[in-house]
Amino acid sequence: MSLIKIEPALRDMIHGFGSDAETEVIKIFNKGLRVLLRECDEEIMDMEIKYGTSYEEFKSKLDSGELGDPFSYPLEKDAMLWDDLMAEKRLRLRVIREVEERL
Repeated sequence: MSLIKIEPALRDMIHGFGSDAETEVIKIFNKGLRVLLRECDEEIMDMEIKYGTSYEEFKSKLDSGELGDPFSYPLEKDAMLWDDLMAEKRLRLRVIREVEERL
């Protein structure tokens, strides 16, 4: 059973890349996911550099008030962004694993 439906014209273009079009499209999709994962990792690294700490340490310091008022706009914004980045990273890793199991 095919995972995706590929238009005939696109199938013909992709067929030149390798074995079958479905496998090649899945490989391309997987490579795209890896690019997005690297971008996510770079944003996480930017937060680690900004605060000089890991996400877990940041959350602990935020909760204890060590970083200041946890409800101040800049801290709250960064906390939400960092939390979203960590969730995005987990999701991308899970999807990449699932895709690679199908290759």
